[in-house]
Amino acid sequence: MSERRADVIVVGGGTMGTAAGWALARRGHSVIVLEQFQHIHNFGSHSGHTRIFRHAYFEGPFYVPWTVEADAAWVALQERTGIDLMVRCGCLDLAAPGSPHAQQAARSARAYDLPHEFLSGDEVGARFPAWRLPDDWEACFDPEAGILLIEPTLRALLTEFRAAGGVLHENERALAWESTATGVTVKTASGSYGAERLIVTAGAWTSKLLADLNLPLEVCRKPVMWFNTTDRQRFSSQSFPAFIAENGVEHYYGLPAHGDDSLKIGIHSGRNLTDPDTINRNVEPEDLTADMRSFIDSCLDVAKPELTATSMCMYTMTPDEDFILDRHPMQDRVTLAAGFSGHGYKFAPVIGEHLADLATKPASLPRGEFAISRFG
Repeated sequence: MSERRADVIVVGGGTMGTAAGWALARRGHSVIVLEQFQHIHNFGSHSGHTRIFRHAYFEGPFYVPWTVEADAAWVALQERTGIDLMVRCGCLDLAAPGSPHAQQAARSARAYDLPHEFLSGDEVGARFPAWRLPDDWEACFDPEAGILLIEPTLRALLTEFRAAGGVLHENERALAWESTATGVTVKTASGSYGAERLIVTAGAWTSKLLADLNLPLEVCRKPVMWFNTTDRQRFSSQSFPAFIAENGVEHYYGLPAHGDDSLKIGIHSGRNLTDPDTINRNVEPEDLTADMRSFIDSCLDVAKPELTATSMCMYTMTPDEDFILDRHPMQDRVTLAAGFSGHGYKFAPVIGEHLADLATKPASLPRGEFAISRFG
């Protein structure tokens, strides 16, 4: 079989690979994206129907310009495609006494003059009756935040990618790659592909494809759970913001009931290490921990919520929980994106554009916060 060629090959057609292909194809580059599963699937890190988008960013103020830029990009994509991609229901960053979580979110909002409110636990309950927090809790409310709808957002990116001439190969796993002075080659069970540039966006499989780099990545098993509530309206996207809460034991996150989904809650913190090829994808009874049950029972005004659905996600974590967006330090034709540490989805269109710059513009530099060199 003859080698199939493009300007750029993207290995991994999940969230970031789709976004990178989308950005490149819309700039006029020929692009082939190789995805080992179907385009939308439940085996990686974009399962679970919805993701939070937010602007006040407790992880660090340096993310804020990208949160604002990504929001605008999602809005523009929604307007161009006519597909509903997002719901603005707001987001609460909640902190028990002793946690800096809400203060850090507010600090990032103030740094960029973003709309936000700082509330006590009682004020949260008065504004959003589904909550019953102690008054000594703190909250930063981001009114312009909300939720992204995973399947529609990925379909919208793919629609524009294909309209611009991009090609997606589903169910085709990259087995090996090689970079030389004249180009790159990627081998799959179906043959080989050649290009000028390669972008690796392989999610939890990144360390296997880039074993030569010994990147400090840990793949973590992350159960996601949906709970039935007797009063769905109180937990709907019209009444209940998305949230991230630090209660002194864990970081939890939650999204409102929307569409066919009921109340969604997961544990953001913790590192239950796994292998993406052997992960236990079943959500076990012990995954609903005693502390998670206590958090739900004590902080939410819901009587004995019933677990109605589950899903399994994976986080690919870096030591500092910031991303890796950089060129391969020994192969300048190769660009990589990895380690999104459970908070990358909202940035997809911005990261896609950044990867396109790194891959095709030699003068473009990685951001220092996301460079591989920070790990020494």
